[in-house]
Amino acid sequence: MHARYKKTFSALLAVSFLSILPQSYASQKTTLTVFAASSLADSFTNLEKLFEKTHPNAAVTFSFLASPTLATQIIAGAPADVFVSASNKDMQRASARAPIYQEFVFNRIVLAVPVKNASKIEAIKDLNKPGLKWIQCAHELPCGSAADAALASEGTVTSKPVSLEPKASGVIAKLMQGEVDAAIVYHTDVVKNHKALKEIVFSDRLASTTNYSIAIISDGKQKALARTFVDFVQSSQAISYLRRSGFGVIL
Repeated sequence: MHARYKKTFSALLAVSFLSILPQSYASQKTTLTVFAASSLADSFTNLEKLFEKTHPNAAVTFSFLASPTLATQIIAGAPADVFVSASNKDMQRASARAPIYQEFVFNRIVLAVPVKNASKIEAIKDLNKPGLKWIQCAHELPCGSAADAALASEGTVTSKPVSLEPKASGVIAKLMQGEVDAAIVYHTDVVKNHKALKEIVFSDRLASTTNYSIAIISDGKQKALARTFVDFVQSSQAISYLRRSGFGVIL
């Protein structure tokens, strides 16, 4: 075969070979598995987009559940690269695999009521009104333990919630659907739904606060990418976004 035709044939063969390769072959991404508190779902889903925009070869996969559940899964050996907890208690439970953690933001528990506020709730003590229905997170959850501490410090509420929700998202959902008159939720939930809800703050800001911490899983498969993600979450860009979402920053 003439040399010129051999080159042309080889080039055509190479193009044909590349065309039948799976598209993912040339653009494989490294998957980072992040276990994060369910109250971070909205914020971290948006941060994921920013992270992947600047790290196009990374694909972040989240598991958003209650912090105690995530800690239990990590203790049991579930594969993960990063753990973000809404309480240091649950982070410390997982210390065998997440020995070094950093607090980076905090959230506050508040009493949320609809803007229309048909029940005329103006203070925490108004939860004692006859017939009023209110809810909070289950006691074992970070949002539940913070609610318990805030209520105990307030010392004015003798009524009981009509239910203890297993997820923070369930509390805000029932309030938004009009199933209850009031709910003890995170400040960030009210910020997100500011057109429909307003908040009443607890007098003891320390008791009503929960700190979020982040750690790299020591036996995770993607330690380098995990470090990059943790640094990004604490970057000025990410922190600025978290502030706008209603989180406070731990300096």
